Amino acid sequence: MTDPEDREGGFYWIRIGDQEPEVAQWQTEWNQWLVTGRELPLSDLLSEEVVVLSEMLQPPATPISLSAA
Repeated sequence: MTDPEDREGGFYWIRIGDQEPEVAQWQTEWNQWLVTGRELPLSDLLSEEVVVLSEMLQPPATPISLSAA
């Protein structure tokens, strides 16, 4: 696992314990995970259970249009 001190800020696929994989944002300024759909960052206790499953996610190459065609 990458040392959190070396991890770039951004979005990653993670797993917390035996839960389903989910997307979370690594906040380098605070060394905390912000999980999509949760109001607060992960507690220190839950952060110890995080397994990072991917490299940092990249934005789509083609912009997505939300307007009706």
